[in-house]
Amino acid sequence: MSTTYEVGPFRLDSGAGVLTRAGLPLPLGGRAVAVLAALVKQPNEFVPKEIILDAAWPGVVVEEANLAVQISAIRRVLAEAPGGEHWIETLARRGYRFVGPVTEVRYGLSEGSNDERRKSNLPEPLSSFVGRERELVEIKRLLPRTRLLTLVGMGGIGKTRLGLQVAAEVSAAYPHGTWLVDLASLVDPALVPSSVAQVLGTRDVAGTPLIETLCRQVQGQQMLLLLDNCEHLLEACAELAGAMLRAAAELTIIATSREPLHVAGEQTFLLTGLSLPDPLANVDAVAHSEAVQLFVERARQQQPDFALTQARAAAVAELCIHLDGIPLALELAAARVPILSVEQINSRLQDRFKLLTGGSHAVLPRQQTLRATLDWSFDLLTAHEQVVFPRLGIFVSGFTLEAASAVASDVAIDEFAVIDLLSQLVARSLVVADTNDAGARYRLLETTRAYALEKLADAGETEAIKRRHAQYFRDFFERASEDWERLPDADWCATYPPELDNVRAALDWAFDPGGDPTIGIGLSAASGPLWYVLALRREGPQRLEAAIARVGSKTPEADQASLWHRLGELWCTEAPTQAVTAFERAIDLYRRVGDVGLVHADLLATLGGELARMGRVEQAAVVLAEAFAVLERAGAPKALAHCFLTFGNVHMMTGDLTAARIHYERGLALGRSAGAETLVLGGLMYLADIAWQTGDLDTALAGFRETAALMRARPLIPKGALGMCLTNLAGIHTERMELDEALEAACEGLPLRKEAGFFWCALDHVALRAALTGKLANAARLCGYADSAFAARHSSRQPNEARARTRLQTLLRENFVPDQLDRLFAEGAKMSEDEAGALALQR
Repeated sequence: MSTTYEVGPFRLDSGAGVLTRAGLPLPLGGRAVAVLAALVKQPNEFVPKEIILDAAWPGVVVEEANLAVQISAIRRVLAEAPGGEHWIETLARRGYRFVGPVTEVRYGLSEGSNDERRKSNLPEPLSSFVGRERELVEIKRLLPRTRLLTLVGMGGIGKTRLGLQVAAEVSAAYPHGTWLVDLASLVDPALVPSSVAQVLGTRDVAGTPLIETLCRQVQGQQMLLLLDNCEHLLEACAELAGAMLRAAAELTIIATSREPLHVAGEQTFLLTGLSLPDPLANVDAVAHSEAVQLFVERARQQQPDFALTQARAAAVAELCIHLDGIPLALELAAARVPILSVEQINSRLQDRFKLLTGGSHAVLPRQQTLRATLDWSFDLLTAHEQVVFPRLGIFVSGFTLEAASAVASDVAIDEFAVIDLLSQLVARSLVVADTNDAGARYRLLETTRAYALEKLADAGETEAIKRRHAQYFRDFFERASEDWERLPDADWCATYPPELDNVRAALDWAFDPGGDPTIGIGLSAASGPLWYVLALRREGPQRLEAAIARVGSKTPEADQASLWHRLGELWCTEAPTQAVTAFERAIDLYRRVGDVGLVHADLLATLGGELARMGRVEQAAVVLAEAFAVLERAGAPKALAHCFLTFGNVHMMTGDLTAARIHYERGLALGRSAGAETLVLGGLMYLADIAWQTGDLDTALAGFRETAALMRARPLIPKGALGMCLTNLAGIHTERMELDEALEAACEGLPLRKEAGFFWCALDHVALRAALTGKLANAARLCGYADSAFAARHSSRQPNEARARTRLQTLLRENFVPDQLDRLFAEGAKMSEDEAGALALQR
């Protein structure tokens, strides 16, 4: 017997897993329908959570929060009926009760009840359906408003499985049947109509085209037709679908294809990978990922005791991420669980196409291995598409249209042709297009990219395309330094940082044997600002030093100047003396090539700031005056703002707070007009710093809090800047004797400063806090570490840090005799950075 429930104006078919109204399916996923069925089965009775969970997630352990999500979804749908949102009552910590109108209706399956019987040739699934709850709900929402819905996606992404699940869940809404037509094995397009006719039981009429006969048969019928695997028969499928839809107003077609059918009125639904986990999350969070759920469930089919443990969670997360959440790839990887650990599978993914084989023999050969399904897609491409697609594999983490045109074009395929070919590759689900307000970027999934690189190697083009890729980015970054001085931060950051991984790949090639170090030197010099802006203070120096090591007599002096300039910026906090030497060398090289432009002048301002921090205030003033003269003539507000802020630092170091404030305010105004977010936030911090120095702790506290909030809202602001703001807050809280708040700010801020390479200059405040809480020995050791760090870097404390150090010295002398204090200072000076960081944050 097949049971349905009349729920007010709704009809619930628990067997089909669908809720309808007026014959149309409603946007409710299979889990939610199962939850509702468990409730209406026992109307007006309390149903424990355990029973509902078992009904909706049979054999699966899930958190109760999932049930709450489904209940909310059900209430939103039931709210279409008057008072429907109140039909489900919550019994706190126990379960739920359905109190709405329910009538159970039973239909027999005899010949006499033929109209009520579900008609379908949908196969019974051999494995469970995992994930895709969002997609199921969205497709059900779209179906009542569209006649042709095409599920589009790359091979192995799960189009067929999702199409079958949708068809099964909405079948009750189609009284004349839900029919699957599998076109995968067809080769001849002429056989498409006969395949549909065979499924529908249509008899061929002599002298009448079969398409016309099919159209007559489906007229007036509420039917769902699932045309599966259309990509290799696009024209034939489009012709048939268009004709049938024009003939039958109540016919609905779901098609699955790697590209759209391009039929009038077609609604496409792009299917991407299953949701991915955060590799750093705990096991419970990782388990929420759809990709993880699918892998674990399929692994259990191979090895029943397989479980997602805390020890295994990170490796499973890594595997799912590297396989892009592609269901076919995950299922093939799960098939290896009986003979390989997850870690071993991960380690072999560089040769994934040999590893991920051995799918079910019940499916077509092209679905039995990862390579086969990609071969199927590749073989359907045109000749020019087969040339361009492998070349796009050279890009790492995406690319722009301009980059693709430059790198993938050749004599036979010009740059304009590449644009058209790229759009075709996007349509064929081999390239992903990510669009936002900043424009469009394109990317290949990791698995697709690995396949493309294999094809590139097969064509013998790998080295040539790597060279072209490196040349393109060397040329692309030539204006990066000047653009940084002229463009608003947001525009610069939308243009250059997205290419970081491409720069890394190009530099790796250039400096490897077989590469071209000349291109590498040019790219290193041009892309130098990237490392500073992104605060990559460890990788950046390594990259720039590698380029400097390859400098020869023919290296342009302008490139050499840029290399030393950018290396000096990255050395500033960790090695100020080396930074000043690098800056002076860069300035000499700039002058030798006659460069007195914005980049040179801004370098002078940076050198002035570093000299001021080292206590060489008079030298700093001279250098800044030279920079100011150039920048004022150039009328460059962003670079001039930098100069004003640096002048303010010089005045603050000399104790002239009035002049410092004036310079900070002018720099802040110029920074705002130029869209220089980094400088604006720096100016706000400097003004708060002055308030702190004058003893106005309330204003200082408010200023640093405002700045921290602004920094959190801007993801491209370096973490070290936020760390500096937070450790200043820790210092102010310490002066206000709010010691718990001080520790809280330090616990967040110090690790950020440590990551950026300059946490040592914030230790005076946390050392003072430790002393005020009675941890005097710890305070003395931290003081010794900080003194040693300042001395090693030839740096001077800024006024607020100097004041904290003086107050701390008084406390320490009151509690230790000189020999004890010297010993504790010496112990602190010998500590490692990690030891000092751990000691600083002790509660």
